[in-house]
Amino acid sequence: MSKRYDEPIDVTYAHGDDDAPVAFRWRDRRYEVCQRLESWRDAGQWWNGVGSDAGGRRAGGGPVRDRVYVRVLAHPAGHVSSGDVDADGFLRSATAVYDLYLDRVDDVWRLARIWD
Repeated sequence: MSKRYDEPIDVTYAHGDDDAPVAFRWRDRRYEVCQRLESWRDAGQWWNGVGSDAGGRRAGGGPVRDRVYVRVLAHPAGHVSSGDVDADGFLRSATAVYDLYLDRVDDVWRLARIWD
């Protein structure tokens, strides 16, 4: 199950080959990324022949959707587990899966979804 948010976030990322997020701030709380699970790009309606110029604008002047999604395993900073044990004897963790995306047209990061 997941919950959608589509809210702005501040991302700290490692400069390198893929500029992967290492942390993000959402609703005044910092989250640390444990693992990058996957990434993909949503370039809008490319199958309809909608192209864009170098600035990410459609030939008619309207914006084109161009997003780079990153699915990460992350937890609130300072919290790895509560120390509580579930019914099966496993430690409960504050870690969850988050879908983040960079809106390449507006150059802003957003939290898209949290997976339970």
